[in-house]
Amino acid sequence: MMSKLGILMGCRIVKYYSAKRFVEETGKALSEWGSTHDGSMFHYSSGMQAVMLALGICDKVSIFGFGKSTLAKHHYHTNQKAELRLHDYEAEYAFYHDLVKNPRAIPFISDKFSVFHGVSVIL
Repeated sequence: MMSKLGILMGCRIVKYYSAKRFVEETGKALSEWGSTHDGSMFHYSSGMQAVMLALGICDKVSIFGFGKSTLAKHHYHTNQKAELRLHDYEAEYAFYHDLVKNPRAIPFISDKFSVFHGVSVIL
């Protein structure tokens, strides 16, 4: 099971990427971010949770199948096709990109805690 620290870290990282994207793309104040992302209900996706868990326990992580097709179901177990506003998938994809291309840009990670090695992402 994922540690509380891992859950908190994943949530903080995704909120950082989401808030950064919101301010850069909309030009709106950071204080307006919550109203566009269901505020306190916002959380990272189960896919992101799986990636964070894998990063914490594996020496090498390869990520496949992330990305959206309008024809694909959102979850394998439902017919839902729309993405939830509770998640910011584009922010998660930016995080995955930084994992591969620029891991030092990822916030909240000290130099002493460097688990992000051997990561490959195919979106």
